[in-house]
Amino acid sequence: MWLSQWTRRLLVIGMFAICCGITNPSNAEIRPDFLMDSDPKLNIPDPIMDFSPQLKSLWLAALERPETDMQRLAAETIARGHQYGVPDLKETIPRLESLLLADTSPPATRFAAARALIVLESRNSSDTLFQVSQKHEADLRQLIEPALAKWNFTPAIALWKERLANSETRPRDLILALRGLAQVREPSATSALLAIVDDESRSADVRLEAAAAAGQCTDSGLEPHAVRLAHVKPKLPSLHSICACRLLARHDSEAARTLLTELAGHQQSVVAASALNRLLEIDSTLVLPLADAAMDHTDPNIRRAGAAAYLQHPTPERVAALARLLADPHPGVRRDVCEKLFRLSDQTVLIETIRTRVNDLLSQEAWQGQEQAALLAGMLKYQSASSRLIELLESPRAEVGIASAWALRKVAVPETIPAIVDKVARQTERRRHVNEPSLDEQVAHLCEALGVLKADNAVSLLARYIPKDLHMGEKSRCAAIWALGLIKETKSDAEIEVSLRDRIRDFSDVDPELDSVKEKCAVSLARMKAVELATEMRGMAQSIEFGTRFGVALRWVVKDLTGEELPPPKPTRLPPGNWFLEPIAR
Repeated sequence: MWLSQWTRRLLVIGMFAICCGITNPSNAEIRPDFLMDSDPKLNIPDPIMDFSPQLKSLWLAALERPETDMQRLAAETIARGHQYGVPDLKETIPRLESLLLADTSPPATRFAAARALIVLESRNSSDTLFQVSQKHEADLRQLIEPALAKWNFTPAIALWKERLANSETRPRDLILALRGLAQVREPSATSALLAIVDDESRSADVRLEAAAAAGQCTDSGLEPHAVRLAHVKPKLPSLHSICACRLLARHDSEAARTLLTELAGHQQSVVAASALNRLLEIDSTLVLPLADAAMDHTDPNIRRAGAAAYLQHPTPERVAALARLLADPHPGVRRDVCEKLFRLSDQTVLIETIRTRVNDLLSQEAWQGQEQAALLAGMLKYQSASSRLIELLESPRAEVGIASAWALRKVAVPETIPAIVDKVARQTERRRHVNEPSLDEQVAHLCEALGVLKADNAVSLLARYIPKDLHMGEKSRCAAIWALGLIKETKSDAEIEVSLRDRIRDFSDVDPELDSVKEKCAVSLARMKAVELATEMRGMAQSIEFGTRFGVALRWVVKDLTGEELPPPKPTRLPPGNWFLEPIAR
């Protein structure tokens, strides 16, 4: 029982480390977007923070007050204000240092002052911070010492090395020392770090931290130690194998590669994932022989590592194998593979394989694969998939229905118009009885598709979304109105023009029309060449001083209708949040 509990704790520690260090999924994953958000392109000025010039002097005055709560709040606010961009707050550093050093300062005030100095990047305060961190409570050391490591503060390095040699060092302080030495990569600490790794009386977390630190402190020479750790038969083989991987964090010798390749097949997934990811860092070709088996592993971190090797060295055969991960149960894995396969689609030798696998996954039952294949079909503008995308609009999974609707807009096949109209009509009736955000999103994508396809037979259906009706949903209304502008482009339609104009003029005190709807109405009127409204649109645009999206859209409308370039709006001035102390008057 003891070993089982310990193993579970070890796996939690190790898996947390793997999740922090593993190759991250792409931030550019494929997600359904709305064309109406970028067509037309509106140059909206970036908002600016509206800071009072009196903030600094107010907060500095608060630091000078005798009330300790006032001092603490001022220090906390200075740190937050600097992160927001309030200027000249470094002028508060001398007073913050005095609060930090004062023996009368309560722990909370001292902590707030220390944090403010760190946020202000006051490296000249390093000596003061170091002195206080060793004199007062442990929480200060947890705050200050990582900053000193980042700043490569030499006196702290000497202290951390002393802690390694002192058997009385408390675990929290020891871990701080280990992390600090890892950050600065202090090679002279390597022997002491290895001694801690080998010390079976130490806790698992300390030994793992020591191994990680040793692996950062040197880039050669630890291979024999790692081999010995991995091959001994201790009570806790997983711990020693993880430590071995960590020791080799910067090693790329043949011996290191051999051991890591062996550990990549370890029965504990935390060990295997650590080894695979280090092999990827050294040379991704080392993982190719292991990749296919890795992609069938139960652990998503291992599957992702196997996929990474194939993605970096793609062939048609490897792409075919990779595509199965589009249906992976882990969202990060399947989304990452989908986005990377799209990147590879510009290679002529791979595109047919990718299309074939998209077809296969669209036809299979796994909703995850259907969703990602639909997204990929849309990005590829793969028109041959349109029939199956129509079928998947009826999926019980909202993710599949939304992805399919978006993909139909991207592939833009005219033959899909009747089916899309039918689906929008049915959903329009259904939404009066159910309130589902996914329904609004799916209908909005389908309305955009009808606009892109210039579906004349959809005009009456889309026009139902012009009146203010909560059942219709904001996204669907905006998309339907935007689509009408494309369908009726350069074509006059008095009835629709009146309806759109009425929406723009709705500034009623109770429940006025949404600005997002007004924006799309104005854009569609411009596309319909409603020149008679240009003067009214100019007046509205000039009345909106700041750069809201609606105001910018009105300026675009005036230029589109008349060619006149109105002066650009002022950037929106955003209040930077509520401060604990603000001036009464500006």
